[in-house]
Amino acid sequence: MTDDQPLRILSLDVENILRVVAVRVRPDGKVVELTGRNRQGKSSVIEAIWMALGGERLIPTDPIHDGAEVGRIVLDLGDDAGTQYRVARKIVRADNEKGFATSLTIEGADGKRFTNPQKILNGFIGALSCDPLDFIAMKPQEQFDLLKQFVAGVDFDKIAKANDDDFKTRTDVNRDAKAKRVQADGIRIDPDAPTERQDEGKLVAELAAAGEANAAAERFRSGLAAKKVRAEAADAAAEANRKRIEELRKEIATLEVLADQTDAEAADLRLEIAEAGDCPVPVDTADLTARINAARDANARFDVAERARADRTRLDSEAATLEKRADELTKVMADRTAAKEKAVAEAKMPVAGISFGDGAILLDGHPLAQASQAQKLNLAIAIAVALQPRLRFITTKNAALLDKDSWKALVDLAEQQNLMIIAETVQSDRPTAVVIEDGRVAKPVA
Repeated sequence: MTDDQPLRILSLDVENILRVVAVRVRPDGKVVELTGRNRQGKSSVIEAIWMALGGERLIPTDPIHDGAEVGRIVLDLGDDAGTQYRVARKIVRADNEKGFATSLTIEGADGKRFTNPQKILNGFIGALSCDPLDFIAMKPQEQFDLLKQFVAGVDFDKIAKANDDDFKTRTDVNRDAKAKRVQADGIRIDPDAPTERQDEGKLVAELAAAGEANAAAERFRSGLAAKKVRAEAADAAAEANRKRIEELRKEIATLEVLADQTDAEAADLRLEIAEAGDCPVPVDTADLTARINAARDANARFDVAERARADRTRLDSEAATLEKRADELTKVMADRTAAKEKAVAEAKMPVAGISFGDGAILLDGHPLAQASQAQKLNLAIAIAVALQPRLRFITTKNAALLDKDSWKALVDLAEQQNLMIIAETVQSDRPTAVVIEDGRVAKPVA
């Protein structure tokens, strides 16, 4: 088995997790339907799957069934060849901030345990997951924001602003064009104009060439204008760094003033020493005092000057670093623009025909809201699969919202895409459904 082989759930055992007391599911077919009355543990079974795989970030508050001290989840992942990973998560009550502690083991097909088991699972499920029916129910902007993740490195808000600017420009152009039309309609033809056609072919060719040259000039000016906007943004960042440099230089100047003040103070002290006169007799300590004072003065001046030199060196270094950073930001901004254009062109979407409109997803050029339920379901499932490509199964807690035709479409998609779907419904009468009552399996798969 390769490291990227798709995995599905071969078996699931849940004990004392949320509303589940004890549930064992052995999937038989592409769709596993969990049904029954509300608050019986159906959602808990689905949540247990993601608790086992996602670890603490997907474990809710108070995850252990009331009255129990330990909860367990055992999940066999594999393919047609059999179990490849046995995931076993144990959750126990604990006297800590969360109120529980969890442990995880993963065994391979050979029975050997893996080190760093959560790291392995994180590679399976990634940082994102999506209930396909939740996606269908999202507002257009929420759907838009989710699909933006498939176009790495693109600032859609910035693109939208540019589009708004272009729309305003286009409005101005259309207005000018209309004005030109009005002017043209007002032109009157001279009835005395020559009746014989002149040879104007050469002039027409020249006019066409002039028009092309003017169009090229306009494209050139537009390109320069766009580059000017980017250059001004880069200038602003560089200017901010230069202002910081100036502030640091002012600090250096202040330290130099302080050093001069210290020199003046030293000079005043020497003047006071000079004017002190003769020392009292019989002990002459003037010379010793003068030498001590001179030494203290010299040491004080040395310390101040040393600190000033160190500060100047530091500030010069910081200024140079900021100047280098300003230059780097200028280059990064230019590189980011080029990377965005490339990312949009190369982005691989979950379904062909997907594009981005103004705050909404487009399917084949039309808003997703106008798509059929089957098209929406197909897209939603494709997105869920794309967000966790290693796992060949998805879960949904909202299948009760599907009518008979939509349920059939869900089953058909599971077969067509060789995908396992674990779906929660309410009191379904389908004979293959797994009925959950009071946290247990009341009726297993037929």
